Amino acid sequence: MKRKIRPEFKIFKVEKEIKRDQGEVIYRRGSDSGFNILWEPEVDVYEKEKEVVVEAEVPGIPVECLRIVQWGNRLIISGVKKEELKGKKFKFHRLEREMGSFRKEIVVPVPVQPDKTLAVLENGVLTIRLKKAGVNKEIEVKIQKPKEEENGGK
Repeated sequence: MKRKIRPEFKIFKVEKEIKRDQGEVIYRRGSDSGFNILWEPEVDVYEKEKEVVVEAEVPGIPVECLRIVQWGNRLIISGVKKEELKGKKFKFHRLEREMGSFRKEIVVPVPVQPDKTLAVLENGVLTIRLKKAGVNKEIEVKIQKPKEEENGGK
């Protein structure tokens, strides 16, 4: 049996706490109609050697209803999941699938090249590949002598 590992890094925990402290609504289900909902899709973010990959679960949402905006190291995935209901009256016994508008903001942990970002929607999973901006290499920095020492202290 495969088990999906969902590590939550400190940055994501802090991000959620900041949103909560600022009074932002992260999840809300309307009690009267149940269809005017703001929700966040489940997202995995992982880093490879040359890219950062973001995978978001957006089942049942066509490409035309999705929007991805990127600036700097921030990424916003938003859209609408529309549910077509046939008939006029319903008696729901269970209503768990998310519907309505959604928005998810992600802080990418490393600098990336926005013009190299690619996104693919397949089988209800939106995969966004962000190419890293540069390789962080460890270098030794030479310490220079002050100008006063070079001129004999004058």
